Amino acid sequence: MRTKFAASAMAIAVVASGCTFQLRDPGVSASCGPLNYEVNTNGHDLGSAQRQAIDQAFEEYGALVGRTATDLGDTTATIADHQAGDPVLIEIKWPSDAPENLGYASPDIVDGTYTSGWIYLNPSVAQAPPGLIRRITLHEIGHLAGLDDVIDPSELMDPSLPVDHFGSGDLIGLFVTHNGGCEGSTLARTLISQAAAKSDAAGNN
Repeated sequence: MRTKFAASAMAIAVVASGCTFQLRDPGVSASCGPLNYEVNTNGHDLGSAQRQAIDQAFEEYGALVGRTATDLGDTTATIADHQAGDPVLIEIKWPSDAPENLGYASPDIVDGTYTSGWIYLNPSVAQAPPGLIRRITLHEIGHLAGLDDVIDPSELMDPSLPVDHFGSGDLIGLFVTHNGGCEGSTLARTLISQAAAKSDAAGNN
């Protein structure tokens, strides 16, 4: 484990050059426990491909950090009733007093740890291309895991959603909030792979 962590630390040093990440609160870490989630469509016509895109976002995050993500199905629960310890609630709704956006998330913090939370998805995206819904959901999951927005076109945590997957800076942020990754995490391997690719690219220039 020490060798793996040392290699990861070196990979971070290499990858971090030129990438961006921002933590919501450096003093709070992310849970390694199971990540259960459920969806309240509020009667909006969320297509099967769009619903699957939400699942794909949770699966991608879970595989990266080493958390088991489980879809509990549809629910009538609302964010207004959400309490810490509840499953992540994705509600297809947009509050009338909220600035116009595609998504918004708020994490639950229990004993200094991000555990769960909730996500609003704008009803306007219910029939959007599945790839867009996956990007929006993955971006909002990043917030639940302790990442903040950045302005960097190579990172998914840029609110403009310029890329399909977490960028190098996003991955470093997740590595930090998850204290190196949970059991089964692929974060270290991904960072080491990116560092090798970056070194190879630099050597060819």
